[in-house]
Amino acid sequence: MKKLDIIFKTLISLTIVIFITSCEIDSFAESDEHSFGDIVAPSNVQVTADIKGQDADNPNGDGSGVVDFTVTAENAISYKFVYNGVEQLQADGTTTMNFTSLGVNKYTVVAIAVGIGGTTSSQAISVEVLVSYTPPAELIDALTSGTWKLSKDEGGHLGVAAGIGGDAAGASNFGAPIPWWWSAGPLDKAHTGAYDDRYNFTWDSSSGKGSYSFDSGDDGTILGKAGAMRDDLGGDKGQTETGDGDYENYPLDDYSVEFTILPFTATWDWNQDGKYEDTASGQELYPGEKIVFSGTGFVGMYVGGNHEYFIWERSANRIRYTCIGADGNSWHGILTKD
Repeated sequence: MKKLDIIFKTLISLTIVIFITSCEIDSFAESDEHSFGDIVAPSNVQVTADIKGQDADNPNGDGSGVVDFTVTAENAISYKFVYNGVEQLQADGTTTMNFTSLGVNKYTVVAIAVGIGGTTSSQAISVEVLVSYTPPAELIDALTSGTWKLSKDEGGHLGVAAGIGGDAAGASNFGAPIPWWWSAGPLDKAHTGAYDDRYNFTWDSSSGKGSYSFDSGDDGTILGKAGAMRDDLGGDKGQTETGDGDYENYPLDDYSVEFTILPFTATWDWNQDGKYEDTASGQELYPGEKIVFSGTGFVGMYVGGNHEYFIWERSANRIRYTCIGADGNSWHGILTKD
């Protein structure tokens, strides 16, 4: 009988505990449900864009690419901006973006208003923004103040190294900064048509473009990669390809093309350690300029490719450059004043 009484009292106690706990949970849930009030999504989302330097004469801005965005909404407690898959949380609803693609381009930014309980409403805005580039005055002065030629008495005045994907740690699109596969010694290519070639540059600041004139010298020939020459310059012209795949005295008339100068940033892993950083052994990050020729513009050896020449070093009388040839390698050269 005592056992039954104990069991009965235990069941009664458990029932009371469960009842009290249930009441407390229900009471908390009901309180929580009403603590936020009605959950209402943000509405009337308004987003504006202020393009720096925009006026009647410059509808796309001053060329800096800077745009200030502002978003407002009713019932919003915070805001986010999304561009090109990148999300920025901006509690006050303002942000500044700096676009970098050269020329006039259209950009779409999504502004998101965040409300109570995580509700959201959004509004997209599109802007057309001008991004321009003014080359350094000292580079323009150097290019246009004299006639250029290969620095034939200097080691490394021509060379080749790894190009796109040629570095085990991940080569940049600009190739290696030094010609470690092959580097020409002084006067190594005296038997070719390269050393009497001359290059002249003029610049029109109003258009942001220049004119490049090529002079093939007294021999009327150039040095370059045979495949690129055949493809771009009119066949083999009776030339015999060397074992290195070159035409050493390929006939080419003088001509002129346009060129532009654009900024670039390249990275290269000097010591193949998989890191791209500034180190005591030399900089691995290169902000600089590139000369982009139209048509078949080139300097040094003719190697085809995209005719973009990346400047690694420059002074008033010397330019060390790299270009990516049609073969994917990085082709190097050093120019000096005539």
